[in-house]
Amino acid sequence: MRTPDTALDFTLAGKPAVLRLSALTQGLVTVWRLLKNRRAAGHLHDLDDRQLADIGLSRHDVRDATMSAFFEDPSRHLTKAARERANSYYRDVRTR
Repeated sequence: MRTPDTALDFTLAGKPAVLRLSALTQGLVTVWRLLKNRRAAGHLHDLDDRQLADIGLSRHDVRDATMSAFFEDPSRHLTKAARERANSYYRDVRTR
């Protein structure tokens, strides 16, 4: 087995200024969105269990999402948890 002779170049040195500015802007937008979503997920702690159930979540889901790694978007975890809960509910309804 042979390793490739090329390496990935993650630096933007030597690239046009517009490309560097675009990459920087995209990175800042990503971090801003992540912080915004993390803050919104934190506000879910203020809801009671009934309100969380109305949107398909449990307190455990919210706690897991807010305790996830810093660069992991908590909204993806919450969306997945709510979708799985809804699928489980409708699967149970169909089997009755």
